[in-house]
Amino acid sequence: MQTLLYDLRHALRQLRKTPGMALLAVITLALGVGANTAIFTVIESVLLRPLPYTPRDRMVYISPPGDKPSFASTSWLNYRDIRSQSKLLQDTAGYSEDGSVLETQDTSQSVAAPHVTTNLFPMLGVRPMVGRSFSDAEGQSGGPLAVMLSEGLWRQSFHADPGIVGQVVKIGGQLRTVVGVMPQSFRFPEELGSDLQKGVWVPLQPTAEMLKDRGYDFFNIVGELRRGASIAQAQQELDAIAAHIPREADESVIKFRVSSYQEVLTGPMRPVLYALFGALGLVLLIACANVSNLLIARCLGRQQEFAVRAALGARRMRLIRQMASEGLALSLLGSGAGILLAQMAIVGIQKLPQDTIPRGDAIAIRWTIVLVLAVVAIITTALSSLLPALLVSRTHPQAALQAASRGVGSRTVGGKLSGALVAAEVALSTLLLIGTGLLFHTLWNLEQSRLGFETANLTSFIAMPADAAGFSAMAVSEDTANAPPSVATLTYQPVLNRMRQVPGVVQAALATAPPLSGMDLGSSFEIVGQAKDPANPAHARVSAVSGDYARTMGTPVIRGRMIADDDVASRPFVTVINEALAKKYFAGKDALGQQINLGGKETGMIKPYTVVGVLGDQVDRNVGGDIQPFILLPQEQIPTTSLFYQALLKTMVTFVVKTRGNIPVAAEMRSVFHQLAPGFALDNFKTMQEAVEQNTFSQRLGLYLVGSFAGLAVMMVIAGLYGVLSQLVSYRRREIGVRMALGATRQSVATMVLRHGSILIGSGLGAGLLLAFATGRLVRSFLYQLHPLDVWTYLSVVVVLPVVGLIAALLPARKAASIQPMQALRED
Repeated sequence: MQTLLYDLRHALRQLRKTPGMALLAVITLALGVGANTAIFTVIESVLLRPLPYTPRDRMVYISPPGDKPSFASTSWLNYRDIRSQSKLLQDTAGYSEDGSVLETQDTSQSVAAPHVTTNLFPMLGVRPMVGRSFSDAEGQSGGPLAVMLSEGLWRQSFHADPGIVGQVVKIGGQLRTVVGVMPQSFRFPEELGSDLQKGVWVPLQPTAEMLKDRGYDFFNIVGELRRGASIAQAQQELDAIAAHIPREADESVIKFRVSSYQEVLTGPMRPVLYALFGALGLVLLIACANVSNLLIARCLGRQQEFAVRAALGARRMRLIRQMASEGLALSLLGSGAGILLAQMAIVGIQKLPQDTIPRGDAIAIRWTIVLVLAVVAIITTALSSLLPALLVSRTHPQAALQAASRGVGSRTVGGKLSGALVAAEVALSTLLLIGTGLLFHTLWNLEQSRLGFETANLTSFIAMPADAAGFSAMAVSEDTANAPPSVATLTYQPVLNRMRQVPGVVQAALATAPPLSGMDLGSSFEIVGQAKDPANPAHARVSAVSGDYARTMGTPVIRGRMIADDDVASRPFVTVINEALAKKYFAGKDALGQQINLGGKETGMIKPYTVVGVLGDQVDRNVGGDIQPFILLPQEQIPTTSLFYQALLKTMVTFVVKTRGNIPVAAEMRSVFHQLAPGFALDNFKTMQEAVEQNTFSQRLGLYLVGSFAGLAVMMVIAGLYGVLSQLVSYRRREIGVRMALGATRQSVATMVLRHGSILIGSGLGAGLLLAFATGRLVRSFLYQLHPLDVWTYLSVVVVLPVVGLIAALLPARKAASIQPMQALRED
């Protein structure tokens, strides 16, 4: 240890002699190490760190089968069968992703209100900070109405009242007794994100509909694997359970998928984070190559020193250890600065829009990150010091002292190593530049893709009725003779009429699932007169809309007509479908005049709907994503006794307002609701342009990050190439002087230097293109309407890199051309 400290002190003294080189090396390593530390911190916190619940890595999510793990819902009856029959699941719990309205003395506000089974909190191993968890009785049908508050809501709306337990609050139009307050750190279901920071939890009480209909798919199932059991074993057990579930002859086959809950939660971010980590790994390699080049340059400049020391008896291992010590000193300084940069980067990451990264609030540098950083420091030391140390080990005193009078050049071992490192930097930079080009082209394609609606001067917001009960309390009423009046007739239509009279408003419409809203209510349906296929039932997303919806959104009607305000309950029931549904289920037929059945008595949608129009496709969940079949229903033609009425109109609806200019409408819309519907909670005001930008945010962020990495890599290439060529000119001064004394022109000398730089750039570019060809399939999932081997992207890189390389070579070439022959010869 004492020897190591001595070597480090000596290395620092040596580095002080060349402060410019040392500073450049430290900055280079700091950028590479800092960026890698930041992204690894995100990966460790989001993907690798176990969930903060008792099951940890044994927590699973059970869903219908699909191409990828997702938070797809199933039914209460499936949950009941799995919980009672599974032997490999130590416990099974469930929840529904609901929202509701909290009414206080001051105002009404929308809150996330997941309905949970009473055993969920004990299974997760969490306890309330105030009060108690739900009792079994509160989870029974007709049981006591209870609620648990989040700490954020307790502090904001109830002023952190220590006597909150036992108080009665009004949520979803019902009076509920507060039984507990959950700590701020608790946020389950995790997929609801930051909404739960000021949310509530309600005990799920199964309704009659849930207890009789296996197709009532509004329920999410989580479980805890027994110790020693694997997901594969649990999958086999659930396959056996599904095979023994009785079903009707016309029902589809029941299947389940078992996945890690953490994998389902973080699945969309995994490839993005790993891709960024890979890109930053390339940056770190380039940084190490640059530092190695700097040390090689120092090593070549100190060859006489090493030769003298070797001649005086210094052992080869001692010289190698000295070079390694200098590399270690640079790595430690670079890693220390890298930690500061990483901390700054994490602060920036935490300022991203909420829920951009799942579990983003858990991102922090921990001791595990410090250990990884120590490993990174060792690796960077080895990578940056290995070649200079090998070069020192090959030092022969006599040859080195003789070379002092001749100079050294590109043909020496050191010159070849430096050139090879620069070529490697160019190859890695080529990969990053091609990745940047592909992401830029993808983002361009997304921005130019057909949205199916206009974005200019269009604002949307959510309205939720005070008595919104959520998806967990829906039921079909058979008392159609005493059906209550529709909220669409009593509230929504009068509100729309008043909105259209607001100064500056051109049009206004209602839609329960407009584009990019995140609302996703789907249903199976039948086409009257066509045979039903139980194995592949027809399925579409469903939305209730008002008249003027198509005009407000700027979406064309392809055939027929659009839903109008006079499509009321007393008129024939009509529907409009999108192009995707017409092509999929009415291929080769005219969809107009066809009738669609949405479940009949089972759903309360007794009357069939006649197709009167085909609407142009609108983007669905994601810009550039697949367009799903869509059914649009008039808001006033949805029976109030049906499940669709409660799911579409009695939960939350979206209003879309088109204005004459880019003007804010929140104050005016709140005023309209305050006058006509004071119990409604309004939230999430945003323009459609903002919705599009939020939806493509991850692609833009990826482009900015990878573009930054590529820019950093190119700067390192410029520095590396400049350093190598400058070194070449410095060590060949005498040779260049002789050439010019014998008649060589300044132009030929400059061309010689530029040729050498072109060879390095060309060889690195060729190797980089081959690497890009080989790894093209790895980036396919990130691209939209673009092939990984896009010709224009590759051509752009082939043009840009040589230009950049020539720019970096110009100064050394000019320096070589300005050498005075007599002065160069006199120096020896």
